[in-house]
Amino acid sequence: MSGYRPSYVPNSHNRQPLSGGGYSRNSYGSRKSSYGGGRGRKPGSQKNAFGIRKDQIGGKLRPVDWSRESLMPFAKSVWMGLPAGSVPSPEKIQQWRTENEVLVEGSDMPAPIISFHNANLPDGFIRKFQELGFQAPTPIQAQGWPMALTGRDVVGIAETGSGKTLAFILPGIIHIQGQQITQFGQMGYHGPKALVVAPTRELAIQIETETRKFAYCMGVSVSVVYGGAPRRQQEKRLRSGMQFLIATPGRLLDFLERGAFSLKTCSYCVFDEADRMLDMGFEPQIRALMSQIRPDRQMLMWSATWPKEVRSLARDFLAADRLFLKIGDENKAATTVTQIVEVFDRALKQRRIMDVLREYHGKKVIVFVGTKRMGDTLAMMLTKQGFIAAAIHGDKEQWQREQSLQDFKYGKIAILVATDVASRGIDVKDLQLVLNYDFPQNCEDYIHRVGRTGRAGNTGTAITFFDPRNDAKHSRKLVALLEKNNQEVPSQLRMLTNNRSYGGSRSRFGSRFDNRNNRGGRHHSGGHTRASSYRPY
Repeated sequence: MSGYRPSYVPNSHNRQPLSGGGYSRNSYGSRKSSYGGGRGRKPGSQKNAFGIRKDQIGGKLRPVDWSRESLMPFAKSVWMGLPAGSVPSPEKIQQWRTENEVLVEGSDMPAPIISFHNANLPDGFIRKFQELGFQAPTPIQAQGWPMALTGRDVVGIAETGSGKTLAFILPGIIHIQGQQITQFGQMGYHGPKALVVAPTRELAIQIETETRKFAYCMGVSVSVVYGGAPRRQQEKRLRSGMQFLIATPGRLLDFLERGAFSLKTCSYCVFDEADRMLDMGFEPQIRALMSQIRPDRQMLMWSATWPKEVRSLARDFLAADRLFLKIGDENKAATTVTQIVEVFDRALKQRRIMDVLREYHGKKVIVFVGTKRMGDTLAMMLTKQGFIAAAIHGDKEQWQREQSLQDFKYGKIAILVATDVASRGIDVKDLQLVLNYDFPQNCEDYIHRVGRTGRAGNTGTAITFFDPRNDAKHSRKLVALLEKNNQEVPSQLRMLTNNRSYGGSRSRFGSRFDNRNNRGGRHHSGGHTRASSYRPY
């Protein structure tokens, strides 16, 4: 069994309660009162050690005292490594990493698995690769697999559509296969050996779908839990036992509070789209979940970007000797996507979208909007115009969202109108066009929207409507992004980087919507600000 590692890193400003009253910071970084009585507070307004209100999901969860737990030892390193004759030379490894824009950091970095041949991977995986038509691992899989299979903690940064889901699924299944077979409920608790936490329901469902393809042939049981679906059926599956669990933070905390299962058996933990989880305000929930997982677990954190908030989370929960992997430039959109930006006044959007959709008639299109109201309005308008369209957003029932996505993937629906709930994790291989009807909150979300097309080696197109009055503040970053991707930058967009005073009067770009060289993008929905009605989850 590997050495004990605390499940949190105390903040340098943590202080003990002051003798004269006031407050201190507890070991989880949240402020707690040392005054008595709690007079004047609303019921349920107090917060627990993780910063979650007592009346919220996760508010009743308490940190596990690991010094009182008898943890069963587990094997971290369960892979034999590449056979001696299959290890590439250092020169070939460096050449491969340079050609594929692979950046690695850490001591004793393992060589990549460049080919499936002689890779010491389970025969069931090799047969599944052949069945699915996989010729070779993608760069993130080739380098990510051996890194995760060392048993060490890993940070991975990669763009959407790079194949990163399999980069953590397959090591997780191998990890499970390498552990002792235990009886259900042994030592007083039961739960998964491997856990993947994802920010949205759609991403969790997609990960479960990919996991089942490979887990089934290895005899590994898989379950998924997420909000918006009936609890009873999910809880029944959890109580019957599972080895590999995929979950969203809220529903996972809900079941932990109910005692449906325990995470004390979990020795392989993955946080996918960590940056998105922080954007959605899940940091307290992340810290609450980590307090329930054994301190010596193997931890993997995958993210599309590497902001300071994600770095801080990695420092808190990953070991100091962690390995780091980065594929390409996180500030670049997919290179397989042609990005077209059109600059014009928002009043002309409806007219222009009709022209674009007629041009792409019979092909799959995702239209991104800024608000749920605009999603419903636009889907209804397109349906009246004879297009087969549906909307998905956070206010839709889960079964409605799943049905719309299923119909879209199988071609029953040609146009999917979505808020940013679909900007990450939705994998539709034959998607031809992403249309940004409204520009997103930031250019990071723009990258993820664009990444819905041009996946798995295919090419795609992204057209963005850019309203100079409302979107000018994003013009400078968008220009830099387009230039980095070797995409054409419209002259109107360049002008906006120098002059952003587009307020009350009609933009002079309003009559140029039909020029395909006018390129730019941002979201706004008919006068409704994003702050008032936007909710991506």
